[in-house]
Amino acid sequence: MRSIRANPILLLMFVLWSCSGPGSENTNREVEQTDSHKTPIDSLTALIESEPNNAIYLAERASLYLDNRNYKEALEDIDKAWLLDSNHIRVQLIRGDVYYVLNRTRASRDSWQRCVEQDPDNETCRMRLAELYLAVKDLEAALEHLKVILEKNKTNANAHFMMGVVIRDLYGDTDRALLSIQRALEIREDYLDALDMMGVLLTAKGDPLAIKYLQNALSYAPDRHDLLYKLGYAYMRFGKFNDAMDMFTKATIINPNDEQSYFNMGYIHVETKNYQIARDYFDKAIKANPSSFKAYYGRGYTNELLGNVKGAIEDYTHALTLNPDYEPASESLKRLGRY
Repeated sequence: MRSIRANPILLLMFVLWSCSGPGSENTNREVEQTDSHKTPIDSLTALIESEPNNAIYLAERASLYLDNRNYKEALEDIDKAWLLDSNHIRVQLIRGDVYYVLNRTRASRDSWQRCVEQDPDNETCRMRLAELYLAVKDLEAALEHLKVILEKNKTNANAHFMMGVVIRDLYGDTDRALLSIQRALEIREDYLDALDMMGVLLTAKGDPLAIKYLQNALSYAPDRHDLLYKLGYAYMRFGKFNDAMDMFTKATIINPNDEQSYFNMGYIHVETKNYQIARDYFDKAIKANPSSFKAYYGRGYTNELLGNVKGAIEDYTHALTLNPDYEPASESLKRLGRY
């Protein structure tokens, strides 16, 4: 979770630059060479050494540590900052970020809640709270914060997107959810998560417009394995088998253990009556995930269609070993007189 930061580093840079004067070219050159190797954390550390009780510098360094996944250092800094000035909005915001990443959501909630109580118009803290409540499935609380945000700022694309997710999960109202997510895309057309969600929801609704949204999503992230799979599934859902095969093949190149893509390619070849090829894809799905009872069932079904009854019985039986409640496998064994 990223935060919008102030830039105390500029102060340090200004101090260094203002030290130049007549006859100081060599010194300046040495300073420039030294500064070129400094990281933002180094610069903040220098500021903290000069002002060790500056809560903002500590909080900002904690945020940088968090971005670098130096969690221990981030926690140490933000705890010091909190002791120094727990009433500062930036300290509250960043403390929430640090504790959220550490999965200590109660401390995150308390930090961000204190922020909105102190500054009810603080959109960033409200968004953080909405995200947290959505993550822990307190959908009513998430909804209330999103309403406040959108009443004051109707151009917050993230809030519209999250509102769509809340409406879907809280009320099961896909149509209203789609309207909110579409609004997010009207504000920000390259909103990848919104394009992704529109594609998935429209695919589930049986609306071929899903393909357009997933194509757009993939144009922004062409190497995203999950988007290749989702677009492949949409193509398959709407009978575009050649396009589906292309997407599933690309997905398995990126992720050779993509069981679902192999399974769906097997399904497509069953539909087109290419049973031997279908069997080969189900076999690949099993190799990708030996616990896939559906892949064993698929291979068993193609074995049966190819006349390999012994192989079919073995695969159906193994599918039931993995999932005793899987009815297609038990029904197939009954049909073959083995159950």
